[in-house]
Formats: sequence, C-alpha cells, structure tokens
Amino acid sequence: MLLWQPHIMKFRNYLELVQYLQTRLRLLPYDGTPEIKKQGSGTYLYVRKRTAQGKLTSIYVGTYTEELYNLLLRNAREAREIKKEIRNIEKQLAAVGYVEDGLTADVINNIAFARAHMKMNIYDQAVLEGVATSFPQTEEIIENGKVFGMNATDVQKRS
Repeated sequence: MLLWQPHIMKFRNYLELVQYLQTRLRLLPYDGTPEIKKQGSGTYLYVRKRTAQGKLTSIYVGTYTEELYNLLLRNAREAREIKKEIRNIEKQLAAVGYVEDGLTADVINNIAFARAHMKMNIYDQAVLEGVATSFPQTEEIIENGKVFGMNATDVQKRS
C-alpha cells in the first residue's frame, strides 16, 4: 500500500460522514427553534429559523400539544448536534489541507512543476534512444500537436 493511501481513505471517510450528516439534517421535519404563540383563545407552535438571506422566519407547525412541542425540541437539539459535528469534521479536513472548492496553491505549483519536468524527462529519454527531435517538437507532441504531420498517437504506433 502506498504511503498516501491512508490519507485518501481518511478524507473519503470524513467526506462520506459529512454527506451522511447533511442528509440526516435535511430529513429532519422541523429544523429551527420552537416557539409558542398565543393568538386569541388558541395556542400555536411555530418553528423560528434564519434563512440564507439572514432573515428570521416563523413557520406554522400546528396547535400546541406537549407531544408536538417535545418533538420540536428534540429536532432542534439534534439539528444543533449534527451541525456541530459537521463543523468539527470540516475543521479537521481543513487542518490536513483539504480544500473543497478547487486546488490549493501548493497542488497547482506541484502540477506545473511535474508538467515541466515530464516534458524534459521525455525529451532526455528520446535523445538517449537516438530519436532525432528537438525540445519544442517534444512539447508539441505531448500537448497533442502535430510535428511533421504526426501526432502523439502516430508516434506511439511507430515505437
């Protein structure tokens, strides 16, 4: 097993756990803080929640019953615990260098470094094997260009 494989498995396990927790969060019927409102002679239950725009909204749930109120409290507690666990996992991922949106600067630099050295290594190998080529021609072939009417596939077929 390669040295980096345990890290990939750790990332994968963390990401799968976050996905599972987000699914559980979406499946909660009421996500928000329960509130009791008295209007006229009735008592009603609402769930107060902050929207993506930052506004607080109240969503009507039903007439007040102890059972429904306790369900709303359990849902609110479970939602807080799930969100806290997701934040902790995301912090752990960030601590080991995981970036969700794109590549880190180090990875981009490593890719550029590898591309430059790959071209040089292929050119050096071609020279060692006695292939009459120049470095610009080697670069052109690697980047799927044509040199003397031949592309990378044609060069591979001749080998």
